[in-house]
Amino acid sequence: MITILTAKDRQEQPWKNGGGMTRPVMSVPGKKLEFGWRISLADVVVSGPFSCFPDISRLMGILEGRLKLEVDGLPPQELSPGGPAFAFPGDTPAFGTPLGGMVRDINLMFDPSCFEASLDFIIAQGEERDSSSVYLLLALAPLSLNGHALGPLDAALIPAGISFNAQGGPFWQARLTPLP
Repeated sequence: MITILTAKDRQEQPWKNGGGMTRPVMSVPGKKLEFGWRISLADVVVSGPFSCFPDISRLMGILEGRLKLEVDGLPPQELSPGGPAFAFPGDTPAFGTPLGGMVRDINLMFDPSCFEASLDFIIAQGEERDSSSVYLLLALAPLSLNGHALGPLDAALIPAGISFNAQGGPFWQARLTPLP
């Protein structure tokens, strides 16, 4: 059964480092860490460090604005809407600078000892048939998903084994595959 997670039901929470606010979309308990995986939206208004999440992998995409992201040991990145998600370790120091105004991003954080994950920007439609993966779709515009209507920033959790067809868009698609 597909679960719809509406934007209006999300509660803001302070970032782990206190530097801003996040709106969790979905979180799943982990085996040994704080969570197995978590997807959230954050508004970055001022430059600052990212929260540290030991032993967690991160994937970040941009919904609005442009962000300069500096992660220790990696070349600086300029992230913008529609671009690919950027992967980096959650325990490596990172610093974000909004370029020209507020940035809204999507973060997929996961325990790599429990899950393989991807985060993809999909322009118009997506389809998956009976996969062993769990999917979470975040609509950026009205989206039709197996007869469900999603509004902007609504999300849908699609359990493993459920085929789906999403039309409209664009949207972000997170795929999480449990490891044995």
